[in-house]
Amino acid sequence: MDKNSIIPSIFAAIISGVIVFTSASSNDISNEISGVRKTNSEPKLAYRVYLEGKSLGLIKSKNELENYIDKEQSIIKEKYNVSKVFVPNDLDIKREYTYKENLSSAKQIYSEIKSIKGIESFTIDGFKITIEGVDETTEKGTIKGEDQVLYVLDRKIFEESAQKTITSFVDQEEYQTFMDNAQEEIKDTGKIIEDLYIKNTIKITKEKIPTGAQIFTDVETLSKYLLFGTTSNLDTYTVKSGDTIEKISNDNKMSPEEFLIANTSFNSTEALLFEGEKVTVGLIKPQFKVVEEDYKVEKQVVTYNTIYESDPEQYIGYEKVKQEGQDGLQKVTSIVQLENGEIIGTKILGTPEVLKPTIDRIIIRGTKIYKYDNSSADGEAPPLGQWVFPTEKPFTINSPYGWRWGKLHGGIDIGKGYGTAIYAANNGLVTKSGYNDINGHFVVLKHGNNYYTMYGHMATRTVRAGQTVYAGDKIGTMGDSGFATGTHLHFGLYIGNPYGVGYRTINPNTFLRY
Repeated sequence: MDKNSIIPSIFAAIISGVIVFTSASSNDISNEISGVRKTNSEPKLAYRVYLEGKSLGLIKSKNELENYIDKEQSIIKEKYNVSKVFVPNDLDIKREYTYKENLSSAKQIYSEIKSIKGIESFTIDGFKITIEGVDETTEKGTIKGEDQVLYVLDRKIFEESAQKTITSFVDQEEYQTFMDNAQEEIKDTGKIIEDLYIKNTIKITKEKIPTGAQIFTDVETLSKYLLFGTTSNLDTYTVKSGDTIEKISNDNKMSPEEFLIANTSFNSTEALLFEGEKVTVGLIKPQFKVVEEDYKVEKQVVTYNTIYESDPEQYIGYEKVKQEGQDGLQKVTSIVQLENGEIIGTKILGTPEVLKPTIDRIIIRGTKIYKYDNSSADGEAPPLGQWVFPTEKPFTINSPYGWRWGKLHGGIDIGKGYGTAIYAANNGLVTKSGYNDINGHFVVLKHGNNYYTMYGHMATRTVRAGQTVYAGDKIGTMGDSGFATGTHLHFGLYIGNPYGVGYRTINPNTFLRY
């Protein structure tokens, strides 16, 4: 309501009063009118202050309150090296006309704000970084990603920190040539980065940021947070005589690759360690996902296959080499996708170029059956033979055996095309052939000497429980069933039944030739 509309209403009230009080003398009436005019003659412009929607009172000048708050915040100015401090983000100051003579002072309103929210509610110029959460698929289902908010004084602090995080997972020289569009064409073998991006959507907005929140003021601290998810001191380990990077990593539930990310002074898992040296063993917890897509041309050794010829006159377990095998060599072109340095998918392009043919190893093995019970999944397994690789070649190892993100990956993930054959790694008895939400379609084989193997994420299974199989027999095809990222075979090797108690995992590299 403006001045012109307020004044007529005042006079209307005065006239009404005159009509009601007709017995009053003219002097009394005159004094009454005069008194009202003196008290309510003109509405005054003031400012009502709201904090979190609640009124704190009226003040004469908005600028006066803002300047008073700024003047009183020398501590904040020194801490963040800024020249100006502003009101809280949830403080609202609105114009209002009033007849009240008694207004609150800037100091009184300031004291009210301090008592309710503290000085940490005051704001300074800065940047709000919002990192969009990405949904995670886990063994327990899909976990909804939560957005994360960070504050920095200068957006360059975030940009440099994000770049440092990226180069924790991507070779720094390769990253620079990619950014400069200066990657050289592959002439024989090599790798080029086809795409590199952060999977999370990141928004950077300039605004008044609350001084009570954590505000990152330097690249080192923010880089640490983006990589480890904390600014606290990281766990360290003092190197002892005989230690290796692989041993320290395994003892602290890390992969050697994670160790190198956490300890940038080392550029190889073969790097020398010195007794008494301190290394970081804090688990990395990246705050966003760096996706790298590589085009690779490489020469791969093709390990020879083992071919079996049956001799019904010899018992199972008898083996005689008829022809020794020789490894071959081929050139393979592929697209490899990595997420935070970990391979999550591989696609082989075209047919590999054979540079040197492979010569199969031929073994004559006995097929005459001992008198052992193999009529059910609880029966005896045939004697061990030669271990063979469980998939066709060429292939890629998408994820090796070992620790990753603080969790033991108790097998190897072998990447190959959807529907390609999966083979028994040794003579065995099928103890399980079924499906569950984690391993999808899977098969478990029992072997001699209490060894077991497990084949997970299959597309199809071609064996049943209680069936005897021999090394190299097809037991199914590769797929992506269950909790799987892309098409691959999860191959596990165990001492003891993995679906029983008291078993332990073994690195498949103990027996397999890649």
